[in-house]
Amino acid sequence: PSNPSNEAKRSTIMVLNKTKDGRPGMSVTQVLLLANLIVMSLSSYRYLKSAINDGTSVVQGEEASRLPPSDLEDRINSSSSTEVAAVSITSDHPPEVEHHIPAEVNRRSSSLLKGPVIADTPPGGIGQLHSGGAYFVKPREGERDFYETAKTTATDKVTAPNALGPCLKSGSCTRPGCVREACRPWGHHYDTIYQQRLGPYSRDDTAPFQFLEVGFYNGAGYDTYRKFMPNAEAHSIEIACLPKGPREEGKWPWGNFAEKNPRYQQYLDEDRLHCGDGNDVNYLNEVWTTSMNRVGAPPLRVVVDDGAHIAEHMAQTVFFWFPRIEPRGILIVEDIQPIQEANPFRAQFLPQIMKDLHYCGDPKQNEDDVCFPTLWKLLASIHCELHICVFERSDEPAIKDLSLEDSKSPKNALDLKQCKSMMNGHR
Repeated sequence: PSNPSNEAKRSTIMVLNKTKDGRPGMSVTQVLLLANLIVMSLSSYRYLKSAINDGTSVVQGEEASRLPPSDLEDRINSSSSTEVAAVSITSDHPPEVEHHIPAEVNRRSSSLLKGPVIADTPPGGIGQLHSGGAYFVKPREGERDFYETAKTTATDKVTAPNALGPCLKSGSCTRPGCVREACRPWGHHYDTIYQQRLGPYSRDDTAPFQFLEVGFYNGAGYDTYRKFMPNAEAHSIEIACLPKGPREEGKWPWGNFAEKNPRYQQYLDEDRLHCGDGNDVNYLNEVWTTSMNRVGAPPLRVVVDDGAHIAEHMAQTVFFWFPRIEPRGILIVEDIQPIQEANPFRAQFLPQIMKDLHYCGDPKQNEDDVCFPTLWKLLASIHCELHICVFERSDEPAIKDLSLEDSKSPKNALDLKQCKSMMNGHR
């Protein structure tokens, strides 16, 4: 395969104050989106170099490969120019990226299933420990197996458990410096939480419902959800399938990742793939009112955020979509790992919503106040595993006509100091 590092070097990266002709430059969000594309190329190439000695098989990369643009940020900060601020890519598409996984851990291989069970959990447990050291949740009767389904689509949501042992043994881990070993391999450990929380929706006797994914990318995750939950009317939002052109015109200049999916046109024709900015409340409202909240449409029960992995966007997904989910439905946010873009969601948003989960409004506690007034009554539980959280709706009815103003992230969403009951000295 071509060297993604060289592909990235052929891109022109100029990201500071303004263009030479004085036009406004890019926003921080736009810079981060492009940076993610470039850094994933560099990290994939480095991983390929370390893994190739063991023999590799190739699967197409997808959502969580959008890694933190720390390398790009360093180059920006060290630039001697203060005039350049445009970003352009010389080809029609960003660098082609493929993730190379050591052959012995390629979960698409029929010879690499979960392996024999070596230990059941104690009575009342929900899973089994398999020979490779990975823990898997057992599907309940009538449920599909999320792990087995995900193996067929090349999604990175389930690759980490089997990749961990071989990467530690061979030294070919994607993130070898992580103190926590579970963070070192490529991909994620999401199969356990998805089996628990989405398993009931995978049954053949499940009533029709709506599912929404924010962040289609190349569709590997979306295809997994459609196969796993066949009774879902599955929708997805993706910014990269906007018409090609400058962002200031509401277009997308960096290539259409979504069209790489062989069913791309089918999903557009079905009005299931929606091309637009998942962080734009006006666009979200357009998708909601024109494509989803239709007369006779099934209820919205599941939303998954797997978009830009930027804290601002992750919070906006919660504030817009959570109130519109039906009682006891769920909203899932992926990629809450400690990276620069996502850190404020983990360190600022999560403590506030966790505090609101336990809010009582006791008049004797005069400093007790809610941080998120539009959410707290709607929240029944929060279930987090490594780098992923599930927010469950309470029995309060869905608020299908919530105003756009109340659908926006509040000022304190990513700044807990603005919620008085989070301050030091609160009783």
